[in-house]
Amino acid sequence: MRSRLAAVLLVLLFTGLSAQAAEVTVNKIAAVVNGEMITLHELRMHMASEMARRRMDPKDPKIEELQKEVLDSLINDILIRQEAKRYKVSVSDAELKEEVNKSIARTGKTLGQFESELKAQGISMEMYSERMRNNLLRMRMGNFMVDRKVFVTPEEISEYYAKNRDAFQGERTADFSVILLPETMDVQGIYKQIKAGSLSFEDAARKYSAEGNAQDGGLVRGVPYDRLPPEMQKLLSSLSDGGMSQLLKTKGGFYVFRRDAMHEAKPLSLQEARPYIEEILLAPLREERAKEYIRQLRSKAVIDIRM
Repeated sequence: MRSRLAAVLLVLLFTGLSAQAAEVTVNKIAAVVNGEMITLHELRMHMASEMARRRMDPKDPKIEELQKEVLDSLINDILIRQEAKRYKVSVSDAELKEEVNKSIARTGKTLGQFESELKAQGISMEMYSERMRNNLLRMRMGNFMVDRKVFVTPEEISEYYAKNRDAFQGERTADFSVILLPETMDVQGIYKQIKAGSLSFEDAARKYSAEGNAQDGGLVRGVPYDRLPPEMQKLLSSLSDGGMSQLLKTKGGFYVFRRDAMHEAKPLSLQEARPYIEEILLAPLREERAKEYIRQLRSKAVIDIRM
């Protein structure tokens, strides 16, 4: 009896130790930034998604270099978040949701297609949203601390336009609308109402669509046609302006597309090209200023890397 009891106690002891060891491994600290921790688990998650995105082999000799790059990025994100908090700069959940929806709409993909592509890269929608929030904070802090210190003159813009006029021929763009109808709805009934004209496409989108741009009547405006997926180009080309597609079944439900307008490419005037040229000229200046800003933050921070 005693031997059995002893055996049971040993099993429980070693099971507990194994669980504790696993927990320690998961919760091991990779770095501490001004008191805020980055766990080894968090680092590995970001490493995995970055390796998938770059299609890197786990045995690639540059893995160690990538790990340092990813860890540096996570540290910089924390420093930016801490600075944003100090200056009361934030991104609300509603703003984040809107930007995520816009980001998906610009790809011309459905939500299901977009999520599938992320999954193939080892990225969840939660991780994507977190990255988007960090990017928005970076942009806002950039506007606050960086952009006010960089500028280009009208003369520089005019000179760039004169030397690169051929680069400003514009792009062919597409305006289209989309509705996602969950399978639980009367999909056929709603579609028939839209087709008969008793329910407008816009009202159907606002009332029934599960897409993020439903409140805009499902409208997706100004998407560069050549950047759309081939299947989307084929669909839009098969429709005339105002034409509506058949119901398209996907894992997320039934999609309906309407082609609203196609805009042919045309040369941009200096005035039209000005915002693009300004961005082109400001980009390297912003990048250098942003790097200097991060260097300043890191020089003042208490960063303890434990790897």
